[in-house]
Amino acid sequence: RNGEFGLTNTNRLVRFYRGATGLKTGSTSKAKFCISATAKRDGMHLIAVIMGAPTRDIRNAEAAKLLDWGFANYSIYTYPPSEQESVKLLGSKNSILSCRTDGVSILVPKGASSKVTVETEMPDSVKAPITAGDTVGKITFSLNGERLGEANIVSSATENRISFQELFYIMLQRFILW
Repeated sequence: RNGEFGLTNTNRLVRFYRGATGLKTGSTSKAKFCISATAKRDGMHLIAVIMGAPTRDIRNAEAAKLLDWGFANYSIYTYPPSEQESVKLLGSKNSILSCRTDGVSILVPKGASSKVTVETEMPDSVKAPITAGDTVGKITFSLNGERLGEANIVSSATENRISFQELFYIMLQRFILW
């Protein structure tokens, strides 16, 4: 506004805390000093909420300590998007169905990423018709026997059911080639 109007950000963490991305400060006589602070480091986003702090400086220091604790004690386990093992397809011109899974990010204790176990559940076969994106199986992620989450394994393509004419043509081709 041509320098006639200025805004001051009351969230000092945005300027002084490494990785701070925002969010909201506030204070009233009843609620005292409050903050919802967000920060990002190494691909991990954290939110710290402090309510009822007696001063602005204590509010900011407590939020920084909480964020520091989160970054020091946790990390993100990442399973990237990937093509998965193909599965036998029944009742279609194609005999194999290609599959994929989206990526997964899971919060784990620092240093535990290498201990995450990955278990894949896939059927021996699936029947046509099947649409791209239909769930075919799943991947389960665990740490020390505790289930952390799962990701669906989905069809990469749409496969229609084989028609009688197509089946007859295939059989005729095989009969002639023998």
